[in-house]
Amino acid sequence: MVEKVISDFVVHGLSSIVIYPNPYRSKASEFSWETQEKLDYSIASRDGKICWIGKAEALSESVKLTSDAEVISGRGLSAVPGFVDSHTHLVYAGDRSAEFEMRVQGRKYLDILASGGGILKTVSAVRSMSEDELFHESKERAWKMIESGVTTLEIKSGYGLDLENEIKILKVVKRLAEDLPIRIIPTFMGAHAVPAEYRENSDKFVEMICRKWIPAIADSKLAKFNDVFTENKAFNVEQSRLILESGKKSGLIPKIHADEINVIGGVDLAVEIGAASADHLLKTGSDGIKKLAGSGVIPTLLPGTSTFLMESHHASAREMIEAGLPVAIASDMNPGSCQFYSASMIQTLAMLQLRMSASEALIAATLHSAHSLQVGNMTGSIETGKSMDLVLIEAGSFRQIGYRAGDNIVNMVIAKGIPVFSQ
Repeated sequence: MVEKVISDFVVHGLSSIVIYPNPYRSKASEFSWETQEKLDYSIASRDGKICWIGKAEALSESVKLTSDAEVISGRGLSAVPGFVDSHTHLVYAGDRSAEFEMRVQGRKYLDILASGGGILKTVSAVRSMSEDELFHESKERAWKMIESGVTTLEIKSGYGLDLENEIKILKVVKRLAEDLPIRIIPTFMGAHAVPAEYRENSDKFVEMICRKWIPAIADSKLAKFNDVFTENKAFNVEQSRLILESGKKSGLIPKIHADEINVIGGVDLAVEIGAASADHLLKTGSDGIKKLAGSGVIPTLLPGTSTFLMESHHASAREMIEAGLPVAIASDMNPGSCQFYSASMIQTLAMLQLRMSASEALIAATLHSAHSLQVGNMTGSIETGKSMDLVLIEAGSFRQIGYRAGDNIVNMVIAKGIPVFSQ
């Protein structure tokens, strides 16, 4: 078996994809697109992993097909890695469209939160909804993201804010991971906001998270990461440190929401504690960027959120990239501050708002996001040995992804070697 690593993130002129035993065979049969373009590459997989990449003319002599192998034509298409959405709050209940209108009219997010809206309104809706109802609503949202090309999806808890409902949310995430054909990664975020019943004593709430909740979540094996919202009117640096250190002791990997509204030391804490990523970073300046450089903490920027919140300022992606940081981008899809499901839309906003190039946006939405979830050795680029997670687009260049965000150019989504969506 010949193995070859393609360093290019886009395999132009894909001619065929060979997939060994495919349980969803009927979903991906009889594909054929006529084109005058000369086609170059083929990709083969076995057991869901890429085992060969090379010139189409070398396929027959390099790869021995099994009797039940399936060959899918990719004529006229280009292949990019499956998109990795590394920051979402997909499991929620309720409708906050009224708050969207309030922001348009000038109300600030923290004012809405302080008056019982924002996260706390969603918490109330989640607490009143059954696990089954949450699962079915969330599954519909997840499929929208899959259809946009997402093959790896992180989902946070954080809309329960009591142990029973936080576990309920994470059980829904587990069910989604078992039911859907993509990779889903769970994050515990009990420290998303201070619930109304602890508003006058947030330290007591933090103590309960550290002493009871985190050990229970870790014992249940319902989460890989532990996240905290380090912000004024949420959790201060010392409270955040206690939460993240407690999580580390229980085997949960730290993540942090930092510098979204105010700079209070979240980036410093992320570096100090060795967080996998620091997310939002809307207000992070030169000092914070210098601290992140070489730290191993991956900056994850969320241009959909700053756009949805009508911010006049966006994260300093250009300065981060010039400092050598592996910038990731994600949707932050949630009920209050970002309702963008489309992976291509997030890349468009990364270009428009963060001034990233098309290739920088693509890498940020694939390989860098994969590393922020510590699965960069498994997915995020088209390489032999990695999972066959691909998006086939109806375009000759990856630059069309961001350019044509209003037109879904995704033709087929392949996750773990299996075609899971096709137009």
